[in-house]
Amino acid sequence: MNLTSSLLIFALGGMVSMLAEADNQQTQSTQGELVELSIILSEHSIALNCLPKTQAASINADWVVECNRLAYEYLLAKSAEGMAFQRQVNEKPFGMAADFIATNLMQNPASFKAAHISQEFEFIPKKT
Repeated sequence: MNLTSSLLIFALGGMVSMLAEADNQQTQSTQGELVELSIILSEHSIALNCLPKTQAASINADWVVECNRLAYEYLLAKSAEGMAFQRQVNEKPFGMAADFIATNLMQNPASFKAAHISQEFEFIPKKT
């Protein structure tokens, strides 16, 4: 098994476990030109999952740039609403791993259906 397959299996396994905890979660989706960003808001975290819409979108790393942009805009909006995150939100919420996956996907665009990037941001719940 190559490294890309291992990363994808790990990421998909993480998504399955997050979906199993879906009782108190809100799910929404944002469509970009190249990608779809899924957002799962739970009691203590926001899980972001982004994937290219088409094989053509996965041909270069622009889809990762769009994923980062959409995720950053969403996280900034939540911060503006008063949500305090456990770690600093930066302009590349998906980090260097996203760039790595995009580079590997460009080398084998036929695997775009399995490719996605995900990240989870924990926040401090508001006390009521």
